[in-house]
Amino acid sequence: MAILRFDEGATSLMKVIPLTILVLMLALIAFGSSLSRKRTKATPDVRDYRYADPFRGSEGGKTLARACGNCHSNQTELPWYGHVVPLSWWINRHVREGRQALNFTEWTTYSARRQRDELESICGVVSNGRMPPVSYRVLHPESRLEAEDKKLLCAWAANESEHEK
Repeated sequence: MAILRFDEGATSLMKVIPLTILVLMLALIAFGSSLSRKRTKATPDVRDYRYADPFRGSEGGKTLARACGNCHSNQTELPWYGHVVPLSWWINRHVREGRQALNFTEWTTYSARRQRDELESICGVVSNGRMPPVSYRVLHPESRLEAEDKKLLCAWAANESEHEK
């Protein structure tokens, strides 16, 4: 009867590979997100969208900032796990996509037509539950929109859309 024997080289290699993977993962966690993080310096002329029309002073604007501003503005505040690779990659991709679709910080640079279009779509995406995404709402309870919040946003968006005409 033959007995299978691992030679010592294969056994040590089987120990080295998992250890190497572990060390690489720890290095990614410790340094990975800082390598890809964009360094920006805030200056006094950077405008906070929450103080610009149509967001300033309205309940609709405050609700929109609370539920949507973290991904749809340049005032993103990442949670602790937002700096841990590979989660940081996933979060950064979602924020980048959110800003590409709609960025409140750049609101004043949008044409009147685009502002109207965005205001009209806000009601639709919050009413049908597409925004904020479920994956975001699970970890961010402040982003959850109750039925009255959705009605408020729709009324606010319709009112602001009328002002933009």
